[in-house]
Amino acid sequence: MDDTTRATRTMYQRIIRQLGVLLAALVVLGAAAGYLVAGAPGLWGALMAVAIAAFFMLTTVATMLATAAQPLPIASAAFVGGWLVKVLVLLGVLVAVRGRDFYHPLVFFVVLAVAIVGATVLEMRAVGRARVPNTGSGGPDAAVTP
Repeated sequence: MDDTTRATRTMYQRIIRQLGVLLAALVVLGAAAGYLVAGAPGLWGALMAVAIAAFFMLTTVATMLATAAQPLPIASAAFVGGWLVKVLVLLGVLVAVRGRDFYHPLVFFVVLAVAIVGATVLEMRAVGRARVPNTGSGGPDAAVTP
């Protein structure tokens, strides 16, 4: 494993740990706030939002971690393919719960929005602080020196 792959994997592992903390905080705080705002439907709205956020966040980072040593086209294909599957799952969930009254849609939206913003901040901070070298040991894209 070269230095770039090692640094990239370290960055993704850090992101997974930080997302785990964010999700744990969202479960506790979101569920409590949802219950206080709307009772049991608020609780279920918050828990559903955290579950969907966890599914999206952790599968994305796990895919990137798994393809860290792969060429860019393969990593990109895995990312896009995973994204399409996740969108189909999300649409399926939204269709399944449409019109149901067991959850509070506003609590669901707010907790999901907080999760998205929080995850974006954590990921951008981790990427900005990562020390990933952009030089390799050669290969088809390496510059030829005379």
